[in-house]
Amino acid sequence: MRIDARGTQCPIPVLMAKKELDAGEQDVEILVDGQTQVDNLVRLGDTIGRPATSEAYEGKFLVKFANGDTKKTEFDVDSCSTNSSYAVFFNKDAIGTNEGELGGNLAKMAILTLSESAQLPAYMLFMNEGVKLVAGDCPQQNVDSLNAMIEKGTKVLVCGTCLNFYGIKDDLKVGTVSNMYDILGAMQEVGKTIKL
Repeated sequence: MRIDARGTQCPIPVLMAKKELDAGEQDVEILVDGQTQVDNLVRLGDTIGRPATSEAYEGKFLVKFANGDTKKTEFDVDSCSTNSSYAVFFNKDAIGTNEGELGGNLAKMAILTLSESAQLPAYMLFMNEGVKLVAGDCPQQNVDSLNAMIEKGTKVLVCGTCLNFYGIKDDLKVGTVSNMYDILGAMQEVGKTIKL
């Protein structure tokens, strides 16, 4: 099976390949644009016991995964007696100190990657500038990814005071308008909170 992931940014090629590998597909190949995607796919192959090799192909790269059984690497929540649930907290509309295109793209890719994870967060929390990721002129990809998570049980809480401050409360695209009490309560309820 050949997957064409040319023109896509990481982690999309990894997610595309992992979906097929997890389904037990053999002879999996994926076309990608650059060395970064190749490196990420090789790491995926090593992690799941399906080593990958790459070769030049029409000015791009063709990554091939070894045949065999795919080793399951996802954390099994039911096998652990501790509270392994988690929340993800966005207080900015970007990841890192870059407030431009890179930081926004990283935030969008993080939300997409979380939506494809086998262990979804119990909560996605948006406060301060983070509310711009789910309201106003937010990327449609964020809305789609978060709706997919909601369908699987993730709760998306969005600070109402923050929406009002930025004048975008009426433009909330996904999630529930919430408050400081509920957002902090969600953080206390889970085993850990990841701030992005």
